[in-house]
Amino acid sequence: MVDQNLLTIFIALTAVAVVIQTGILVGFYFLSSKLSRQTDQAIDVTRNLLGPLQTAIENLGAVTARIAEFSASTRGQLEQWWRRSA
Repeated sequence: MVDQNLLTIFIALTAVAVVIQTGILVGFYFLSSKLSRQTDQAIDVTRNLLGPLQTAIENLGAVTARIAEFSASTRGQLEQWWRRSA
């Protein structure tokens, strides 16, 4: 019926193919875990950079609000002074 040598060759080739696929999957696993670690590091660096930037933006907003209040107050005082002297 079936030649025993052909069956042995077929089984050997199938085993080699399974081993190659296993190697590829293991490689994908290690590659994805490495990329995951690098992504985590990049996110940490980004958080470290954006944290102080967020604080600077909030401080700039507070300073801008104070300058706006000062400008409005000064303008009101100048208008009152101008009306009195006119």
